[in-house]
Amino acid sequence: MHAQGGPAIWYRELGSTPEGLRVAEAWEGEGRLEGAYVDDEPGDAALVWRSSSTPEGLLHVGIPFERAPDAPALWYVAIDEPRGLPPACVLAAFASGELPEGTIVGPHGFAQLGVAADAQLGEVRWFRDGLVHHIHVVPEFRRRDIGTSLLCAAGAWQQANRWPGYLHVGEGLHTPLVRRFLATFRLMGRMPPADDGAARGTEAPGEAD
Repeated sequence: MHAQGGPAIWYRELGSTPEGLRVAEAWEGEGRLEGAYVDDEPGDAALVWRSSSTPEGLLHVGIPFERAPDAPALWYVAIDEPRGLPPACVLAAFASGELPEGTIVGPHGFAQLGVAADAQLGEVRWFRDGLVHHIHVVPEFRRRDIGTSLLCAAGAWQQANRWPGYLHVGEGLHTPLVRRFLATFRLMGRMPPADDGAARGTEAPGEAD
């Protein structure tokens, strides 16, 4: 866990869903350890996301308007990869209106909707320790805050499953999209130095949200 003298994203646990998923909220502010769970009130910290139980799916994620003002009404499909080496998860975003905004469903729930898989607007894949593997937004929907929404929703899903750690970027993923999202909160504890990725020459698709 990264010791913070400046802004950090930290969490408050609110309960659990009937299926046992953790319900929580993420806050951005000073005076907390990166990724820590605390019991006290957030004070003047800014809300990043808040999850809740929903009858429409596995989890609902609310993202404040100011975090993603240009995003359409997105809902998500979580595709777990428990047998991956290492285990991972993919979260895909849709805006076709079949579910309320912020709803996360699994593959079974998605299959019942009759929505084509290629209707997705973007996806993020990460390992269960929180390391982001890739993020992609279809070109015609970039610069609509879809990437930011995906990363917020993925962070909520990570915490809901009680997987260790929190979403962060390693040396192999330095897309402007991910770096811009993390730099918005000035959270250097979630990303390596800027020149590391450039030296490796590695980029992932989906460079604009």
